[in-house]
Amino acid sequence: MTDALPALSRRTLLGSAAASLAGAAGTAATAQAAPAGASRGGPGKVVLTDDFGPVPGWRREGVVMRTDLPWESSLLQDPCLVHNSPTGAVFKLWYGSLHGIGYATSQDGRRWEKTTDPVLAPTLGTEASALNQPSVVPYDGLWHMTYFGVDGKGAGRIHYASADGPEGPWIKHGVALASTAPWEDEFIYNSSLMYDTDEKIWKMWYTAGKIASAGGEPRYICYATAAHPGGPWHKHPANPVLRPMDDGGWASLGVGGPNVRKLGRDRYETRILGWQADYPSRGGRLHSRDGIHWELKRTGLELDLGVVGGDEDGMIYRQFTVVHEGREHLFYNVKNNRPGWNETIQLAVRDDAVETVDPAKWTMTQGGEIPTGASFAVRDRGAWSLGNAPGNLSQTLQGNVQIDAPDYEIRVSVTPQGNGPADPDHVILARMTGRDSYYYAGLGSWGHAFGLGVMEKGRNRKLAGVGSADRIEPGRRYDLRFVLDGKDLELYADGASVLRVPDPTLVPARSYVGLQTSNGTARAKFSRLSVTLR
Repeated sequence: MTDALPALSRRTLLGSAAASLAGAAGTAATAQAAPAGASRGGPGKVVLTDDFGPVPGWRREGVVMRTDLPWESSLLQDPCLVHNSPTGAVFKLWYGSLHGIGYATSQDGRRWEKTTDPVLAPTLGTEASALNQPSVVPYDGLWHMTYFGVDGKGAGRIHYASADGPEGPWIKHGVALASTAPWEDEFIYNSSLMYDTDEKIWKMWYTAGKIASAGGEPRYICYATAAHPGGPWHKHPANPVLRPMDDGGWASLGVGGPNVRKLGRDRYETRILGWQADYPSRGGRLHSRDGIHWELKRTGLELDLGVVGGDEDGMIYRQFTVVHEGREHLFYNVKNNRPGWNETIQLAVRDDAVETVDPAKWTMTQGGEIPTGASFAVRDRGAWSLGNAPGNLSQTLQGNVQIDAPDYEIRVSVTPQGNGPADPDHVILARMTGRDSYYYAGLGSWGHAFGLGVMEKGRNRKLAGVGSADRIEPGRRYDLRFVLDGKDLELYADGASVLRVPDPTLVPARSYVGLQTSNGTARAKFSRLSVTLR
């Protein structure tokens, strides 16, 4: 905590680089801006930095497979692959299309040849309403598939089929795993099948339960083992082995879509989906030593939404990874809204240097609303808000790195890009415990040159402001520093204190930070970010 600070003279306040902005506020603004001075103590631990340069990530190559066969619905779902098997094409892929499972082959992963007819179509009562979500494993001379079927009453179960070859004919063996507990909601699906050659046992990860408000999307990930893929399967007593975070982050409401790989003894990896609200879903990657104990963190986010207007701006769905020619290739399906509900299969290739918002540090959202695509892009060592938020919602980078202390300071440079009343309001978010609870401070809030406020459980309240927003200069970089020390909040601009106010509303022991362009059509460059403990 700091001692009481001596009052600055009017000349000191307005003699900073912010003088042209604060000067017009006159005596009233000076009264709103609290006294400022030097904080006591030296620099603390730096817990987060971002220079918004290239990071290792996924270079998205776009759509590689669309609906084009008579039997297919408008949805191509949940790809599953076998890569570099001893015979046949390099890539073998199975996919769902609501009421059937298709098969396709490729030599490069980009150009695909589909089998004209589905390799599995509904013939059983337990598949009457849906048949999709294949998971395929070749073992001991046979091809083994678990898949999802829904009966006429809406109950979802995992089924098993086998074949002598990848294209079939597939012999159905019926239901392999069904709901047995009330929390499973009569909906068992999204299976990931594996034969563990070390332990000589079949393993399966699957989802159970529904997010009722999200149309039945999955809530939990579970685990089972069997001596044979047709069962009987033994559910793990610790199920569900993976639960949503329930912290407002990218996987707060539900988790699903597991695709598990065993990378070596005591080394498991899975891709999952996370639901932050009813929608959207995004892709994450988790690790485990035994396939049972998984640690879900916000920093596990790996694949955020694509830019508004693109094929990946609605939902990221199930992901499947193979290593081809020394590089990871990620196949996944996405949702878009042009027109109606459509899903296509995409490809992304791992790259050591991709200009993208680092998903381990940030989730792209539009305030507390349902996002539709990304409103940020990385270039020129900055995260640029693009002014494309639908419905004029705020454009937000919600932090994924937990700050384990109530007191810290955030530094970031902000360069507004436009003119007019829509272009200010570029702020720092601090002590953020949810999309509806945080402090914010920066340029243009409440029509001021500099503003500071609090969002408490969705209620927005002004705390202080100085100057007029129409004095903000487009193209000029403002170096902001937001200090939170107990109940004392202080905003600096270009090295000078411009606002200080006490407020005890939010002092959480753990929180997140964020960056926001609060107007959906405004644009700015955020750069040179750091968070330091007090």
